[in-house]
Parts: sequence; C-alpha cells; structure tokens
Amino acid sequence: MPTMTLVLGGLVGVLYIFGVPIAVSLGLGAIFALTFFSPVPTMQIIPQLFSDAATSFVLLAVPLFILAGFLMEKGTVGKNLVDFALSIVGWTTGGLANAGIVSSMIFGGISGSSLADTATFGTILVPQMVQDGYPEDYATAVVLNSSTLAVVIPPSILMVLAAASTDQSVGKALAGGLIPGIFITLCLLAINIYLCRKRGFGGKVRFSVPNVWRTFLRSWTALIAPLIILGTIFSGVVTPTEGAAVAVLYVILIDYFIFRKLTLSDIRSAVTKAAYLTAAILFIVTSTAIANWILAYDNVPKYLGAALAFLPGGKVSFLLIMDVILLLIGMTIDATPACIIFTPLFLPMARSFGIDPTHFIVIMVCGLALGLATPPYGVCLFSMASITGLPMDRIIRQSIPFYLAILLALMAITFFPPLSLAFPTLIGL
Repeated sequence: MPTMTLVLGGLVGVLYIFGVPIAVSLGLGAIFALTFFSPVPTMQIIPQLFSDAATSFVLLAVPLFILAGFLMEKGTVGKNLVDFALSIVGWTTGGLANAGIVSSMIFGGISGSSLADTATFGTILVPQMVQDGYPEDYATAVVLNSSTLAVVIPPSILMVLAAASTDQSVGKALAGGLIPGIFITLCLLAINIYLCRKRGFGGKVRFSVPNVWRTFLRSWTALIAPLIILGTIFSGVVTPTEGAAVAVLYVILIDYFIFRKLTLSDIRSAVTKAAYLTAAILFIVTSTAIANWILAYDNVPKYLGAALAFLPGGKVSFLLIMDVILLLIGMTIDATPACIIFTPLFLPMARSFGIDPTHFIVIMVCGLALGLATPPYGVCLFSMASITGLPMDRIIRQSIPFYLAILLALMAITFFPPLSLAFPTLIGL
C-alpha cells in the first residue's frame, strides 16, 4: 500500500487549496512524508535528490532559451516577422490575424516560450489589428491562442523539461513537436479565416512580389534564426543545450551589434528576468524530484499501470482519459510544474500500452499547452489581460472557437502517431 504517497498527495492537495504555490506544496509535503516514514535517512537523500535534479546539463537549455525569449521582446524580431508574414498571407481573409498566427509559429522556433510570445505580439500586433478593423477582444484572442504554438514548435522549453525529467532524448522530443506545431497552426488559420469571413473582420493586403522581397530583406535575420538553431541541433552539430546558447548569441549579435535595437540596460533586464524565472523552474524541478522518488519507492506507476490494464478499450481508452486529464491539469496548474510533475508519472503507464515515449511527450505538451490560454490559471491569459487591459471573460468568449480548434488538433495528434514520429524518424533520431 503506497502510504507515503497518500500522505504526500493529501498534504499537497490541502496546501494547494489554501493557495500555497505548487512547488512549495510539493516540497513541504514530500519532506514531511520522508521525515515521518523515514524509509531512508532524510538528511542524506534530500540534498542528493536536489543536487541531481538541479545540476542536469540538459536543463541548462531552459534558462538559455528563456533568456533568448526575453531578449527578443526588446529587439526587432517580432515586428519584422509580422511584416514579412503579412506580405505572404495578407491577401487571405483575416490577413493580419493570419500573419500573427504564422509569426507566432516562427517566433516559437526561436524562443520556445509562450510568455515571450504574448509579451512580444500582445504589444505589437493587437494595436495593429484594432487599427485594421478587428475588435480588440478578438485580436487579443488570436494572439493568446497562437502563443501556445511556442511550447510545441521546437525548441520548446516544455519539451526539454518533459524529456529531461524522464531521461528521454531531448533532440527527439524537440523534433517530435515540429509537425504537430505546424498542424495546430493550420487549424488556427482555418478557424480564423472562417470567423473573419463570417463576421467581416479585417482587411486584405494585395500580394506583391516586390513587397515580399522588401520585407524579407528586413526580416531575413529573424527568418533564418530557427533554421540555424534547429538545424544545428537536429544535425548533431550541437546538443540542445548548446543550441540554446546559439540562440542567445544570435539574438545579441543581430539586435545589439547589427541593428542596435538592444541596449546594455535591455540585456541586463533580460538576464535578471531570466534568472528569476529560472530559479522558479529549478525550485519546481528539485521539489518534484523528491516527490517522484516517493512515487517510485511506493511503486505507484506500477500500481496505476496494473489498474489501467483492465480498462475497457485498452490503449484507445487510456489515450482518451489522458487527454481529459491533461486538459483538467492544464486548467488548474501552470504548464511548467505540471509537465515536470506528471510526465514521469504517466510515461511508464503509456509505455505499458505500447505508446512511443516521444509520441507521449508530444501529447503531454500539446495537452498542457492549451491550459496556458484557458481559465482559471492560464498564465498567458493573465498576461494578455494585463497587456490589453481587457476583462478576461471577454477574451475567453472570443477564444472558445480557437480552444476547439486546438482541442481537435490534440485529438488528431493523440490518435495519429506519425504526426509526432515521422520527422524524428526522417532525420534519424
């Protein structure tokens, strides 16, 4: 009987209900359970678990990608991407909104952070869309939901955390997110075109090859950034961690030395914000390491896997249940701690049903990504409400069709593994 796990779960639940942050709840609950039951010397195992979790070389990619995202908020990348995407898709119905969705996808291929996406395009794109005739709450909903692409498209920070926490290949997990990210982008474009045609939102920009060329010349440095970062990672030239360092150096080279859009003050501010966010993530990682040790000691994944083995419908039922669970988790816990906490718990169960680990990690990240934009605790939803000053209920109402589009994409990704596995197989990962 997993007594320690029951005590841990009870304490974490009570503390979280009373508003204690999830990382603190996990840490306090795990330390209490270990101290009370004393299966091993507490003062020996806790520092060891903390040290092992916090000193992972793979996790070094996380603060570097976070820093790249914060640097890009101040630079030229966001505006140049919107201008180029508008020159390509501006002729379609809902052209500027479509340009924003495409820009978010490309931006995600540099930063890996949805918060960086909302901060960049919330300030650039929403005012521009309002001037083009879009209602402000609809414009906000477009930026909000397209920001979820940044944690699916490589180099996704969530993919790095999910793979690192389960000892899976980070490169393969990142590659697994490429086609699903493009697929979600197409779903968002489809629903935006439908809504704009139905409601008469936005104008169109005449397609012009000279205009495409002019905007390309201004934005080529941003457009080739994902190719440099991902190309070096997937080709094996650099590790994902080294690829994150490449992203930081590239942004500084372009926006500080060439375009002079970054100042030393901007870089210092970005480093400070990245340090704060990294400290929070590492606190979650180390607290989760203790909780995961308790779960492993109590053989919880084994018990859950044995219970689910009798599930009617087998693998199909398991995947359906997982999608529902991920949506509920994403609505109540921030995606970063949820990814670190639940991926190690659920992955052994998925493997018992014959599900490829990379495919399951992609399902986890896509399911939790939707939670970034949904109430009551969507961090990107709060961010967009803060940037635009709009009440959240207005943003949520306009977001419902986009939620459904992402949900349909999640179901397709869940039940059609080649979407996640074709590209890693193609490049030999």
